[in-house]
Amino acid sequence: MITEPGAGPQPTRERILAAALELFAERGYEGTSIGEIEAAAGLSPRSGALYKHFASKEELFGAALSERLTAIDEFNARLELAPLGDTRAELTLIGRWALAELKRERALVRVVMRDGARFPDLADRFATTIVRRGIEISIATVERYAAERGAAVPDPEALGEVICASLVGFSLQRTLFGDAAAGVDSERFVAAWVDSCLTIVDNLERSPAHA
Repeated sequence: MITEPGAGPQPTRERILAAALELFAERGYEGTSIGEIEAAAGLSPRSGALYKHFASKEELFGAALSERLTAIDEFNARLELAPLGDTRAELTLIGRWALAELKRERALVRVVMRDGARFPDLADRFATTIVRRGIEISIATVERYAAERGAAVPDPEALGEVICASLVGFSLQRTLFGDAAAGVDSERFVAAWVDSCLTIVDNLERSPAHA
């Protein structure tokens, strides 16, 4: 049975999701059977118990994407409702949370990397659901910071992607090569990322009324 350290047993649906992602990442999407997922989730294999919660492997993958998207949107909503009023502190919070969320998405990333070419719908759904949402939030955040300074972003889509991609690249490097691959820990990376974001925003050209 899959549980977090110090936590009680997970609900059956969550156990199935966690087990499925681990197996998809390890054995491949096509190479994982429903019975294997049921066994890994602590259910009787080939009992049909999985179908009480999910109609198919495709629905399982979609549910995992939806779960992560909900977490992303909830964090963004909290930030929009109660900004810290300190750009550096807010960016530090965003950077730390983003890396933690990307770590939670590692199994999904491994599935897409392993089977994305054979099952392009998996990669497309991940891109449109998770990747695009992260870029949209980056764009909205940098535009908000610029507006607070009376400045405009010449190409917000490109800048949002650059800011988002640096976080994704750091996380992906650790997914592929381990946490100590570059010799820079998460806190040092976030500090440098925050400095870079502030430098970019502070050097945007201000409108004449705010110059």
